[in-house]
Formats: sequence, C-alpha cells, structure tokens
Amino acid sequence: MEDKLTKKSYRKQKRAYHRLLRDMNIKCCNNPTQYLMICNAGLVTGLQRKTLQDVINLFVNKYDLIMLPNKSYCFIKFYSIEDAIYIHKKIHGNIKINGQNTPLYTTFTESVPDLNYCEWSLNLPSGIKLIEDFITEEEEKMLLSTITWNNEESSDLKHRKVKHFGYEFQYDTNKVDLDKPIVPIPKNYQFLQVLFKQYHNVSYEYDQLTINHYLPGQGIPPHIDTHSVFEDSILSLSLGSACIMNFKKENKKASLFLPPRSLLIMSGEARYAWSHGICPRHNDIVQTSNGITTQSRGTRVSFTFRKVHRGDCCCNFPEYCDTKQNNSTTIIDNKIALGIETSYVHDVYDKISNHFDETRHKQWPNVSKFLQSLKVGDILLDVGCGNGKYLYQDKHLFKVGCDRSYNLMKICRSKNFEIFLCDCLYLPYKDNSMDAIICIAVIHHLSTHERRKQAILELARILRPNGKCLIYVWAKEQEKDSIQTAYLRYNLIKKEDNISCTQKLTEYGVTLPIHENRTKFICNDMLVPWKRKGGGNFLRYYHVFEENELSQLCLEIPNFIINEVYYDQGNWCVILQKKSEINK
Repeated sequence: MEDKLTKKSYRKQKRAYHRLLRDMNIKCCNNPTQYLMICNAGLVTGLQRKTLQDVINLFVNKYDLIMLPNKSYCFIKFYSIEDAIYIHKKIHGNIKINGQNTPLYTTFTESVPDLNYCEWSLNLPSGIKLIEDFITEEEEKMLLSTITWNNEESSDLKHRKVKHFGYEFQYDTNKVDLDKPIVPIPKNYQFLQVLFKQYHNVSYEYDQLTINHYLPGQGIPPHIDTHSVFEDSILSLSLGSACIMNFKKENKKASLFLPPRSLLIMSGEARYAWSHGICPRHNDIVQTSNGITTQSRGTRVSFTFRKVHRGDCCCNFPEYCDTKQNNSTTIIDNKIALGIETSYVHDVYDKISNHFDETRHKQWPNVSKFLQSLKVGDILLDVGCGNGKYLYQDKHLFKVGCDRSYNLMKICRSKNFEIFLCDCLYLPYKDNSMDAIICIAVIHHLSTHERRKQAILELARILRPNGKCLIYVWAKEQEKDSIQTAYLRYNLIKKEDNISCTQKLTEYGVTLPIHENRTKFICNDMLVPWKRKGGGNFLRYYHVFEENELSQLCLEIPNFIINEVYYDQGNWCVILQKKSEINK
C-alpha cells in the first residue's frame, strides 16, 4: 500500500514539474528549499485561502500563501528551510481537504511567483459606478419577501428565472413592446427610485424592471442591452449572494465584484459599447485584504431598472448601435464581394496557416467514408484542401489538391502532396477530368449567391460523367446530434438568451455582425473570430447555410443529380453525381 502511495506521489510531482516549468518558468527541486508548491489544490479546484491556512497554522505561524487565478496549484513561502521541510513531512500525502478523494501532494521549488502576481482586473470601463450597501439588510429582506416564483407572472429561462414589471422584455428580439405595458413596478419599490436620484440623478423615473433569480452555478451570457429600446442608464441591484460580473469590449476585459445590497450603475461607454455578463459557475475568485481566494455563490436575485425609450438611439457608439446598423446595408453585391473575401478570407488564412495546420489533423468520419467508397485508381481533387489532411491515406486513389492560400500551399508541398495554387471560381483543370471531388468548408467563404453558384458550376465542369462530388458547408443550425434529434430539441428550447451579436463591423460599405463564440448563429453572413496561438485575433467571413439552402443551390446546377443530403457535426452536406452523357 505504501509503495502504491509513493508511486502516485511521484506521478503528481512529475506532472507538477512540467506544468510549472511551462506556466511560470519555475523549476521544482529534489533538495529542500524554503518554497513549497501544493501540486493538486488551488483556486481552480475551489480551494479557499482560509481552509488551507487553517491546516498550515496547526504547525507554522509565519509564512506567505500565494494563490494564483486560473491555477490548480498554489505556493507557500516559508521564512526558513526547516519550516518548509516540517510542513512537507506533515501534509505531503497525509492530509485531505475540501472533501477531496486524494491527499495534498507537495514539492519543493527554486522560487515562487511574485506576491503581486494577480490577474484581477481593475480597468473598468468609463461609465461604471458601484455603490456598496445601497440598501439595508432589513430592506433587502423586505424586497426578497415580496417575490414569489411559482406563479404565472414569472417564467423559467434556460439559465435562470425572471419576472418583469412595466414592460415585458422579449428575449427573441431583445426588445419590449411599447404598446403593451404590463403590471407596473410595485409601489413598495418606490423608495428605490428616491435613492437612485441621490447617486445618479436623471430627469426620468425608471418604468421597466426585470428581476432575475440565479441559483448557484447559473449566470447570464455576455450582452449589450439594445440601444434604441432603453435610455442611457441601466441600474442593477444585487440581493442575496455576491458574484463577479465580467465586462468585455473587443480585446479589453474587466471584472467587478458585486456584493449583496450593492447598486451597479452603467451609463455611457459601459452601457453602450461594453458587453456585460455573469459566468455560470459555483465559485468566484475574489480579492481580500489577505490576498485572493475563492468564494462560493449562493442564490442571487437582481433588480434591473431601465427607462424605455421611444424613437431612434442617438449614442456615439455606431458600431454597437441597432439604429445606426439598421440604417446601413447588410447586402453584399458582386462589386464588393472580392474585397470582403480578400480581407476576411484569403489574407486571414495566409496569416493563420501555421496555427491552422497545428489544429487540423483528424479526418471527419463521413468524409473518409466517401473517399473509401471510390474505385481503385480514381483521380480525386480536393478543392480548398487547406493543410492537406484529406490528401494522405487512401492509397488506392490518385489525389490532387488546390487552395487559394499561398502559405497553406507551401505547407502541403512540404508534406510532398500534389497541390496547385488557384481560386475555386476558376479551376485550372480540363472539362470532365476528375473522377471525384471533395470541397470541404470552402463554399461558405464566398460572399454572394452568384459566386457560390459559380464555384459549384466549376466542380460540375471538371467532374467526369457519373463522377461524384462531396460538399460541406457550415450550418446555421449548430447542433451536435443527428439533425432529427437536433431539431426536436431546438424547437423545444425556449426562446431566451438568444442574444444578438454585440459587435459589428462596417467594411466596404457593408455592416457584418461579429459572431460570439459558443452562441447560436443568428445571421447568415457574419465574421467569425479566430484566435491564433501565440497572439493575434482575426476575423473570417462566413455565409452559414440554412436547411435546404445548399440543396436548392445545387438544383440550379445543370447536369448534377443530388444523391444524398445530410447533417454532420454542424455542417450541411451534399453528395452530387454528374449525369452521364446518355442521360443529359
């Protein structure tokens, strides 16, 4: 039994050695030092500073505890090597905390991170104001006692419960119906309107209230409240549990701790240009006078007050404003298509080619199945072959690739693949020269219907009679299961938190939304972020296809027969066959 524990301890220490060297450039030591690392407990694992201090204080009084955000380990700096050795012997493999199944494992290190090392954000956007202890504990209890969640006036959303007063917020449009007011804000909340003016005096009273009920682990996705629907100021009163609210604007991020009974005021830039949200988790990392630690969330209730607005928005943040965007075009024509594709497809893939190659290795099963179905000696063309992941294996085929990216072409050439540099709209191959073609995740980068049709016409031109072609494009319906199961679930999900893109970009006279990762697609034409390893964020243009859109497009192509249409891991897919000369 002891040998088993010793081996497990050694594995933990060895794993910690490599992780620490990679993350902090700090080396572990075989010989004792005054620095000790706890290998398997930190803020990420939910460890609280006081819990660990209670353990160490049993043996040593003088030390520094260093806990880092986003790390599953922590450090102890002792003031003598003897103390470090003593604690190592006492707790290494012997003490369990937080109900862990395994004991704490420790190792000595050459140094520890700077005590001031902290990712805690204080760079809050302009227009943020937080008033702590805005109301008393008695007033908090009174407000909470007035709310019942089991009646018809409240509704269950995916992430929380909500109740509306004044006007109902419509989550499918992110707006309110000004012609359909509902139950007004209760009179026993009137004292809050008086308090508001003491800290943020405006010429109006707030007439729309949304009350959110969050259980531990629940949150709200990042969003910007629709500009034209509400006036400048948005007020949020936190009751019950504390939490961290996150703010984001492009590459800028900030976090703010919201204590119970505090009032958050958002106006100006913070209201109009920064998204705000609450990450769904059970613990928050918070700053205390002794350092950072974790704090468990309880049930939280927020009162969010707004003033409804009639007419257009007059803010100074047009790139985030629905009024300004509604007055600009979202239609891409052939005159500007080339500019968009050059800037947000061709140039981007040349810049991210190395990172793209590192992240694209495994062949998709249904594409491999298509390749395996081809005859021995067939000539296969991969249009838009990228890093060539479909050009290896399947030695029974003669494979050729082509791509628009010069740097991706060089990567393929370094792997000894047969590849040409060309545009998918003008393929440099003879008519009826290919037995089979695959075009995976390419056509959705073309920005007009005419250009997408032209690309498929080129595929039909060079394919031999009876030859087959497989096309994949991104689907607007992003579900992981089979499409039948996906639609059943999709239709049953309540229309909530379908928050529109909070950022948009106007280029070449066209305004395109910037997609928020891990959210549903709400537009057909958009820019999708790519975060490159080692730094750099890029936007790629996509046209995401709705159900039947790809098959309808293929029906416009002469001489093509649709053999199969299916949905595969967020893609609409079609297998086409070119008509034989006899059947034309």
